[in-house]
Amino acid sequence: MFEKKRLHPISIFSYVAKQWRDMLLPLFMAVVLKAREVSMVWNIAVPAVALFYTTLAGFFTWLRFTYQINDEELYIEQGIFIRQKSSIPFERIQGISLSIGFFQRLAGVVQVHIETAGNELGKAEAVLTAVTKEEAEQIAQQIRRAKEKGGSAEAISPISGSELSDDIAFSLRFRDVFLLSATSGGVFGALAAISAFISQLDDFISYDVLYRDMQGVIRNALDGALALVVLFLVAYALSVGRHLLRYAFFTVRNQKETIGISRGLFEKQLLTVSKKRVQGMIIKENVIQRLLGYVSVHMIHAGGSLDGGENGSIVLCPFVKKERAVSVIAACFPEYCIHQQFQPLPQRARVRYMLRPVYVLAIPISPLAYFFQPWGIGLLLLLPLASYLGYKSYRMAGWTISGEQLALRNGMFRIETMYTRKYCIQSIATSATWFQKRKQLRTLAVAVMPRMFFKVTDVDEKEAEAVYMWVR
Repeated sequence: MFEKKRLHPISIFSYVAKQWRDMLLPLFMAVVLKAREVSMVWNIAVPAVALFYTTLAGFFTWLRFTYQINDEELYIEQGIFIRQKSSIPFERIQGISLSIGFFQRLAGVVQVHIETAGNELGKAEAVLTAVTKEEAEQIAQQIRRAKEKGGSAEAISPISGSELSDDIAFSLRFRDVFLLSATSGGVFGALAAISAFISQLDDFISYDVLYRDMQGVIRNALDGALALVVLFLVAYALSVGRHLLRYAFFTVRNQKETIGISRGLFEKQLLTVSKKRVQGMIIKENVIQRLLGYVSVHMIHAGGSLDGGENGSIVLCPFVKKERAVSVIAACFPEYCIHQQFQPLPQRARVRYMLRPVYVLAIPISPLAYFFQPWGIGLLLLLPLASYLGYKSYRMAGWTISGEQLALRNGMFRIETMYTRKYCIQSIATSATWFQKRKQLRTLAVAVMPRMFFKVTDVDEKEAEAVYMWVR
């Protein structure tokens, strides 16, 4: 049995850094952008008070946080003013992952994330921000012994990187990180973030002057194009940096009962995924990746998102050639068979797929086309494009059953193909609107996780019923 312990004191600095990261933008807006309206004393006092407060809060947060492990549970006490006591029974623990950030690396400690079945998807039940590697391994061993004693079949594997085998199933090359940054939509996300940030600078930037300057720039088409290229390069650099931080040194190790994943440039993350907790596989491909023949592979994990990504899924291959993805899945999960041939939707569903995006797009476009004539009329050209995308979505959608495996595929801009085993399906439902009933069509929805549904719209009603009966 462990005695009551505190985290390593480096967690104080980790806490302060996290608080400053969250406060950086508000402080920048309050101090720098308002510098013309308040005194310099105020501009110095605000950051000083913020630093003093976060340091004091970090110290007392560390002082008041204790954890203890006994034979059956992890017990945590925390809270500065309101004392919170929580116990996590070992039978509820679904997985443990490690991460090593900048401060943890300085002190030679690790951060432990403990996932349970009851916590919110994508959020750890408990986080020990700074414990030694030996303590982390002792916690894993204690949990493993307790689960084995209770007859649990769940695997809580050794979590130290040194105990991982050399059976590398996949590793992400640096050049693929750059391609991933350019094709994942991260550039557009960075552009949106830059635009949102600039929009907050209205008190600092004189837009009247900027507008006049931009008129001069726009008159020179070459300068305007150069400005766009620079903006794109800045967004691309931000996207590359974000993906490097997240996916640098991304390596997947295939072990007997677990999948070991390590990644990260400055903050190294190690996580172990029990294969028994994997409920299915999802292959995602957006428009650009599909043209290049690349996809991303995600595991549907019953223990939530151990890697901090999308709820209920863990990235197995963030960017990989489609043929390579098939071999990686076959090596790690041989029970899954990746199909290329799907049962297509009936022809009577084609018009519905082609008209559905037109309906959605026509609502905002119609008033714009009316009020901004004659140039607004050009927006109507988007309608046949939307109809064509709907047709492509119709061609891609489908389902297939092979042995004990069900696969569903749908999507328009991003095609998602879900593979799951029959025993992993928690529920299945078919539904039909009045218009679908007229066409003898159904919507097929399958759940393999709580609040995680995959559906295909406008399946032939007899085929949907056949899938429904197959699952039952």
